[in-house]
Amino acid sequence: MGRLDGKVAIVTGAAHGDQRAALGSHFAKALATEGAKVTVADMKDCSSVADEIAQAGGTALPLRVDVRDEQSIKDMVSATVKRFGRLDILVNNAAIGSNIPPVSIGQLAVSEWDELMAVNVRGPFLCAKAAIPEMRRNGYGKIVNVGSSTMVSGLPNRLHYVTAKGAILAMTRSMARELGPDGIRVNTIAYGLIMSPQSEHEFAEDPVRHKAYLSHRSMPVDIYPRDIVGTLVFLVSCDSDAMTGQFVNVDSGGVFV
Repeated sequence: MGRLDGKVAIVTGAAHGDQRAALGSHFAKALATEGAKVTVADMKDCSSVADEIAQAGGTALPLRVDVRDEQSIKDMVSATVKRFGRLDILVNNAAIGSNIPPVSIGQLAVSEWDELMAVNVRGPFLCAKAAIPEMRRNGYGKIVNVGSSTMVSGLPNRLHYVTAKGAILAMTRSMARELGPDGIRVNTIAYGLIMSPQSEHEFAEDPVRHKAYLSHRSMPVDIYPRDIVGTLVFLVSCDSDAMTGQFVNVDSGGVFV
């Protein structure tokens, strides 16, 4: 038996693609492996992720969803409940990642700020807003908001990204207080730089930079998606039922919270 047998989950930002999307697909497959039926949602086509889940014996529903749009999110939740009968887990993973081009505060355009906030802050809010009524019906639910270690350490020249991730932590804590009486747990999972083909190439070209980066970690090792998924499964399973409003950082000891 899996730890999530009988549960239904939504994972946003779950298509194959860049670092964030690649992590979302790993999240979705990990939940399916533990027995959950999973809606894999993204602005990109998620059918390949759903096919991988099905080939491994799991069940998945691929949906194209724009987390900036409230109706799109409502339709995602409705389609999930229509297909699977309930909703227990929401993983708010969709976001514009920290690999955006660096820009100083003085050069950061209002349009860039607004675009990132629409995805990284309004998106998780709208997804939670749509999912909560279904979780309340069950008297139980798990919401995991995906943060970043940069909201603790700070990251220069990406003010909008770091500010949005700080908002995610504040959102988590406020939601946990409000939704606790309904049996809905809300936590944040965060992580440091995850290795991708791009970062592996860049570090191979500049091993001195790679060594310097690792020197900031208590355990000077690279992090891969497989290193994150176990923590996520814990946070959405009954093993963490006594936890809410918490921030769990997975970065080999780069920052302490």
